[in-house]
Amino acid sequence: MPFLFHELPGEVRNQILRLLLTHSTPIITCSCNQLAPPKPTNLGLTPHILLSSRRTYHEGLTILYGENTFQAHPSYLTDTVFAMDPTRKVISKLCVSMIRRFHIRVRRDCDPYYKSEDVRRVFSRAEGLEVEVFRASWGCGGYDALEGFSHVRGVKKAKVHGSVGNEFAKWLEAVMESGVGTRTLQFETSEERYDDR
Repeated sequence: MPFLFHELPGEVRNQILRLLLTHSTPIITCSCNQLAPPKPTNLGLTPHILLSSRRTYHEGLTILYGENTFQAHPSYLTDTVFAMDPTRKVISKLCVSMIRRFHIRVRRDCDPYYKSEDVRRVFSRAEGLEVEVFRASWGCGGYDALEGFSHVRGVKKAKVHGSVGNEFAKWLEAVMESGVGTRTLQFETSEERYDDR
């Protein structure tokens, strides 16, 4: 007898699709003192399952784009989103709208190319947001490049790491995880602004 995938209960189908369409390995980026883009790697995904039927396509698409972490572009945010290989961008607006987990690398010693309002609009209410901070040399650059992220709210799980002080990272994570519309206290500037040991 042929195996009829669609006769399985929905929960079982979703479990199978998650095994084929999601990855648990973290996004691998270059080290903080390298400016080259990350190298593509094989995530072990099997997106060909989406071609088996229209029903599988629609069920699997939300899992593929909604449950994986995608790299947001450091300048264009979600206008240029990719999984691992920057040359293979997600170009479908429908697919981009399904993405709920982001990773972004922010260079601390440069002015950002985006506005604070854009950061708030794009990343608020995300399921996951990882902000990896780096800079070209030690001791330069304040937290101005991260100012836009202090307006983000409603993130389910935020993580800030890299060339950033521990107190500031914890404060920014708490701010981004606070409820939408919540007002928070500004971060108190201290020596930590430049001392990231």
